[in-house]
Amino acid sequence: MKTGKYIAIVAVLASGLSLNSFAKDKNETRVTLSDAVQVGTTDLKPGDYTLQWDGNGPDVQVKVLKGKNIVATVPAKLAQGTSGYANAITTRTVGNVKTLDEVDFAGGKQSLVFGEATATESPSGQQ
Repeated sequence: MKTGKYIAIVAVLASGLSLNSFAKDKNETRVTLSDAVQVGTTDLKPGDYTLQWDGNGPDVQVKVLKGKNIVATVPAKLAQGTSGYANAITTRTVGNVKTLDEVDFAGGKQSLVFGEATATESPSGQQ
């Protein structure tokens, strides 16, 4: 009798843990910036960042995280991606300011387009 009760408790806990893993937000990607760039009005230093957004687009709000800290929140468009096997970052330099235009996700299914690049199509492969 007690064994059945313990098995039931373990089964409930295991199913709850697996549901948590399915509930995890998949709307995120990780990027590594090799140079300092500006996204919105925020200057990002070189390093590893996580981009998180809500919804399926096309207009989304992207949170830029450094570790667990939100360092910027910027509008973007979620678009069809053009990348191959790895995340690709497209930047634009105007004057002395390098801005983040686009992040294509590994697998080429989606991309996030930022700033002025959201108004017009950004040139492919420009870095």
